[in-house]
Amino acid sequence: MPPGHFQPPLTTSPVVTWAARAGIMWGVADQHEPEPGSNLPDKSRPADIVDAEVVDGDLVAAPTPAKPAQPADDAEFREFQEFQRFKQFREWQQAQGGDLAVPPPTGAQPAEQPKKPWWKTALGLLRYKFVRRLIYLLVLLLLLNYAYDYYFGSSSGGGNVTEGGGSALEDAIPVVATSPKQAVRSVYNGLRSDSPETACTLFSAEGQHQFAREHSAPNCTAAAQQVNSQITDPGAYANPKFGQDVIYGDPSAAEVLVLHCRVQVTGGPLLGTFKLSRQTDGSWEISAYSFQTSACPN
Repeated sequence: MPPGHFQPPLTTSPVVTWAARAGIMWGVADQHEPEPGSNLPDKSRPADIVDAEVVDGDLVAAPTPAKPAQPADDAEFREFQEFQRFKQFREWQQAQGGDLAVPPPTGAQPAEQPKKPWWKTALGLLRYKFVRRLIYLLVLLLLLNYAYDYYFGSSSGGGNVTEGGGSALEDAIPVVATSPKQAVRSVYNGLRSDSPETACTLFSAEGQHQFAREHSAPNCTAAAQQVNSQITDPGAYANPKFGQDVIYGDPSAAEVLVLHCRVQVTGGPLLGTFKLSRQTDGSWEISAYSFQTSACPN
């Protein structure tokens, strides 16, 4: 050091003293802090590089919640809607306190429906217009056939003459009559036929003679042809209407009368009163004929 140069005193001690004081104060102030460097990242591992992009302007809006995916086709969409409605129904039923219907098992077969009765199936055909028209046509044809047979009669076919009535056919003259009414009806039926003389087979010999005399004819055949020429409606003439008291006498007796005044005839002349006799085989034969009888007033 050159002479006359003043060297200031060293000031290292105060610096050290303050540093030491600072360290002491640091340790007193934060005794629970971790040691310096304990929270530093590990320098032995390289830091991760983050690729970030700076976005200018407004904030990005939050994404809207995704809508449920639509079914692939209409069928799936309808099933989805039915499921939603069923789910809502179950929730409503639970809220009402009702019992839930247990769905059938997935693999179970549906119960077989009972077959409809045949008459319901037949009535179901009436839904179709052409079926109804066929029925109307059939009914109309039946009515026309009945009306034609009633007013004009029929000149062909066969059948038996019945005691209950109905249009008799011209060749339905029985060989024997089983009742007085049947015998008289067969006479009317035979007279309107193309062979009116067949009616004479129902008379006895005396009955044929009286029938010819009452009609001013030489014999029964001529009398039958004469009556046939006066018939205007063969069908109606073959179906005379008998009153309840047309039979005069005991039906169980051997002889009875069929009174002409208790018979209604249309389509031809009214015949006289017939006297019938019971035969040994139970049949009835016309044994007498006259236009005048005490049981019928003139």
